[in-house]
Amino acid sequence: MKYSSLTFTVSLCLLVGCAQQASNPISIEHQTPLVSSNSDKATVDAESKTSDSQITSKNNVETTPITIERPLNAWQTIAQSEGVLREVDNAEVEKYRKNYTGKQRYIDRLSSRTELYMAHIIAQLQGNDLPLELALLPFVESAYNPFAYSPSGAAGLWQFMRPTGDYLGLKRNHWYDGRRDVISSTDAAIRYFKYLNKRFKGDWLLTLAAYNAGEGTVSKAIQANLRRGKATDFWALRLPAETRAYVPKLIALAQVTASPADYALVLPNISTEIYFKMVDLPQQIDLYQVSLLAKMSVDKVYRLNPGYQQTATPPGGPHRLLIPRGKVAGFETRLHNTPKDRWLDIQQYKVQQGDTLGLIAQNHGLSVQALMSQNTMSSSRIRAGQTLKVPNINRGQLPSFARPTQYYRVRPGDSLWKIARAYRVKTQQLARWNGLNPNAPLKIGKRLKVRAAKPVDVNSRLSYKIKKGDSLSLISKQFKVSISDIVRWNKLNKQGLIKAGQTLSLFPRS
Repeated sequence: MKYSSLTFTVSLCLLVGCAQQASNPISIEHQTPLVSSNSDKATVDAESKTSDSQITSKNNVETTPITIERPLNAWQTIAQSEGVLREVDNAEVEKYRKNYTGKQRYIDRLSSRTELYMAHIIAQLQGNDLPLELALLPFVESAYNPFAYSPSGAAGLWQFMRPTGDYLGLKRNHWYDGRRDVISSTDAAIRYFKYLNKRFKGDWLLTLAAYNAGEGTVSKAIQANLRRGKATDFWALRLPAETRAYVPKLIALAQVTASPADYALVLPNISTEIYFKMVDLPQQIDLYQVSLLAKMSVDKVYRLNPGYQQTATPPGGPHRLLIPRGKVAGFETRLHNTPKDRWLDIQQYKVQQGDTLGLIAQNHGLSVQALMSQNTMSSSRIRAGQTLKVPNINRGQLPSFARPTQYYRVRPGDSLWKIARAYRVKTQQLARWNGLNPNAPLKIGKRLKVRAAKPVDVNSRLSYKIKKGDSLSLISKQFKVSISDIVRWNKLNKQGLIKAGQTLSLFPRS
């Protein structure tokens, strides 16, 4: 189910998760998480606010101490909670403890990211009576990066694969990905933990193994051991190598963060006060407008609202926004004073003779799916004279870290410059994303990470019926795709011969 992006400079391979194998659909009831506060107990004199003569009675009997609540930081809250991982110890766990030791730069690098989300996750775990050590899982899964994507397609803080996200009710379309949404994905993770822990009879090591490898994989391993008369605990099972590393890695992290000084670490102070508040809106809004009204950077808007994949909230919702607590009042006041027709610029476009939905979408910087969603269309067919709502958004304006990550496999004749040009990014960016020397030749078959401003959207397929007089050159210009792509997509012969009546599959850039 997972691919971890948690990395240390000395040992990348020790800190990667794995892809979950899809299992049968599950039915899980939604449970609304409760939120409770974090506290430490400090003993004080019950009569400390009284005069000295009232401190003791006439018989000199000492007053009974009471307790008050004192805020802890997030690390202490986890460390002082009832744990299920910290007492586990063996050679495998010790190996990972050593790999965490002294990695101060890694901890510091993640701290700014962690402070946005950890308090919320802790509160949700507390309200659902789950081990607070699970708040450490996003370190292993995604390095606490809600924009993290794995090569196998897992996404978000909790690295849900698409099938698992679908089973858990996480909405996903061209505008929005619930797997990246901090609120929705955390709620789904909690429901999934409860389901798996019940299935594996309260065994948290098996629960975590199933979360990583899939419940079917773990169940089969248990059945195999039962047939052989062997033990069925986590350490006895034959599981994928990634999963056998995943569980001790999390155990070690729980132990190291509970006693950081023992491992040459100083943990940054992460408050237990939730960083953000949720603001519900009745309609779409441009996220750049949000940044102005909330007086915060566009980058911060996206880091708090990573589920949004365009420069506006989706036409069909959700329209909720996470805003820093201290900025909510000002944001709501300025929003109230801004006419709703200025929240998002939506144009009325009248379809012209010869227009296609792909061409209209392309001309307005949208994908076909985004345009169809905006107009609640079930088909890409349009007619001359029809009026379409076209939102004024530009995916190219997304911060680079918020752009969907794609993977491109190098082919003969490719170069960094050629690939970067195709994806409309800079050669230096492409090299940096993949740790490459911009001047070094590429190895054929190497998979490159691409955070494209205008990526090829495999879900935006158009069917085009060839008309008399058409040519590949005319079609490529009309849909702004290359002739070589048309040939490749449709497995045409080397001469690229086409005929009237033939249907082509096209994938215009979003």
